[in-house]
Amino acid sequence: MRPSLSPTLSIITLGCPKNQADSQRLERLFASEGFSCTEAPEDAGIILINTCGFIEAARAESINEILELAACKTSGKTLLVFGCLAERYKEELVKEIPEIDAIFGVGQEPAIVEYCRKNAKAVRTPKSVWTPKSVWTPAAHTEILSPRPLPYAYLKIADGCNRGCRFCAIPLIRGRFKSAAITGILEEAVMHLQEGKRELILVAQDLASFGVDTGESLVTLLDALASLDGDFWIRLMYLYPTAVSDALIDCIKRHDKVILRYLDIPIQHSEDGILRAMGRAGSRGGYIDLFERIRSQLPDVCLRTTLMAGFPGESARDFKALLSFVEEVKFDRLGVFAYSDEPGTAAFGMTKKVTKKTTLRRVEEIMLLQAEISYEKNRALVGRQFRGLIDEVQDGTALARLYCHAPEIDGCVVIENIRGDFTTNDFIDIRITDAEEYDLRGDIIY
Repeated sequence: MRPSLSPTLSIITLGCPKNQADSQRLERLFASEGFSCTEAPEDAGIILINTCGFIEAARAESINEILELAACKTSGKTLLVFGCLAERYKEELVKEIPEIDAIFGVGQEPAIVEYCRKNAKAVRTPKSVWTPKSVWTPAAHTEILSPRPLPYAYLKIADGCNRGCRFCAIPLIRGRFKSAAITGILEEAVMHLQEGKRELILVAQDLASFGVDTGESLVTLLDALASLDGDFWIRLMYLYPTAVSDALIDCIKRHDKVILRYLDIPIQHSEDGILRAMGRAGSRGGYIDLFERIRSQLPDVCLRTTLMAGFPGESARDFKALLSFVEEVKFDRLGVFAYSDEPGTAAFGMTKKVTKKTTLRRVEEIMLLQAEISYEKNRALVGRQFRGLIDEVQDGTALARLYCHAPEIDGCVVIENIRGDFTTNDFIDIRITDAEEYDLRGDIIY
């Protein structure tokens, strides 16, 4: 007879912030069932791994994590795997890693909780269980299992994608684009604010398309979110470039105190031929016009983008033009992916593949150029004053972020020799005193 499982669990999240939002939702469901949570897998009876299957490197990280935990799995422990990798490669995981007790795909949070509920005795009387209308409707108002000292929360407002980029496996994994209900998003936002979160980070595979399937819009959602009570920020991530409208820009201006002047707009490439081959909308000239329009309407805006190097057919001339584009636009923040040949995508069958060595060299060249641009941008901030949000305080040193710093991917402000009882979640006024390539240094204005 199978032994009862411990009601203590640990959720390990790999991949993007959208996965973190899924794990956070899962934690709330477990809280409603009376489970306790630990960040240490060795102390948990149930170990859950939220996997990423976006590109080869992410798959390798997920598989290595599963193998490592499977190898040290002891009697009585349960290992569950879910998320993107599990959705796409379930049969392979079942065959190759028999230590896994159960595998779930994407959007199966209620089924995961039900599995654990049937195999574990709750440590307290269960509260009302959330029955979702869709997998993006938030949980009921229950306390999170393991409150982490983080001042921000990811708010996932949609899932899936209709764009059809030829290099991307997301539609194969998560399906067509589906917006969450505004009422549910607002409930989840209120819950985060009541827990003391100071920053709501809106995420989706295609954030700007919110509402295209429901007759609503991102602007309508932002108007509602910005009207909530409290002192907090809203940050926008993953905006498809051709979907950034004047109405959205006007909305950001209208709610200047709440919606940060930080726009994450992944363009992937600058050259028209490569964009067409990728299945991407837009053009070099159109992108330049977009960024000029944004900067003219939103002074001091922080522009982040993501590029891809080594897409099939990318010539040396294409890459040189991409470098010149980066130098011309001077993004405040920039990340680069090396093209990953993903089975099932249209790009997988393309010819004229760029070698891995050349692709990695191109990634390095872009990042070296961006480091110079970033340093130049940071130097321009020295002497200026900004409102900041403290992420961490330890031994008299605080790490804070400005409006131009998204957590986990951008830099921060290092503040030494702080005085007073400042703590995580505090808004503070900061004077920038020095700059590095990605981080800043500053003093608190008392």
